[in-house]
Amino acid sequence: MSDFATKPIVVGVLQCGEVPDTLSAQFPDYNEMIEIGLKRADHNIHCKTFRVLDGEIPHPTACDAWITTGSRFSVNDSNEWTEKFGEFVSDAHQLKIPFVGICYGMQMMAKALGGRVAYAEKGWGVGVATSNVYEKAPWMVNQKAVANLVVSHQEQVTELPAEAVLMAGSDFCPNGIFQVGSSMLGIQGHPEFTTDYSRALMDARRSIIPAEAVEAGMDSLSKPVDGSWTFDSIILFIKSQLT
Repeated sequence: MSDFATKPIVVGVLQCGEVPDTLSAQFPDYNEMIEIGLKRADHNIHCKTFRVLDGEIPHPTACDAWITTGSRFSVNDSNEWTEKFGEFVSDAHQLKIPFVGICYGMQMMAKALGGRVAYAEKGWGVGVATSNVYEKAPWMVNQKAVANLVVSHQEQVTELPAEAVLMAGSDFCPNGIFQVGSSMLGIQGHPEFTTDYSRALMDARRSIIPAEAVEAGMDSLSKPVDGSWTFDSIILFIKSQLT
């Protein structure tokens, strides 16, 4: 049995974006949201943030496991940190180090491993989205027919990597959750986002999100959200690779 059963697991939080300045006084930053979710699921988890968006890209062996934040940037951007982050994801896959991509991170995981990412034909995804769960993985806390998560994205994975197994999706976002090999997990939704933050973010982006999408997104916030279930499952996924 691995000593991970007794010593804290160090999870590197790869910060790819930030809470908008206009909301930073009301809400924790994205890396802090991720840490809150992980520690609620397992208080023994130790988190260390790396500001990927500032070019701080560590070696994949620097932590026991990795998880990303979301981002306002695109994985299709042409700049140094985006390209180096893609290399990081590819290297983590080759080394079989547990990696959980949230939103932007999931899209980078798809692109780096041979898939495709593009603007969604149906436009913005905002509010609480419902995905059908197709596969019961050993790391899922319990069997669910559907999973509700807060979303905020224009782009999505349009073609999965060759080795990917689709775990959940919807008509709006067919590739909602997928796994590549035993160590790579991608989740389009945001388990770290609360409905309060979703509401504030939609309000802040009314100038760029169509009014009908905002209205539907606001209406969806009455749905129950499976953020805790998702973080519990993420912890099990990480631990399953370290024991």
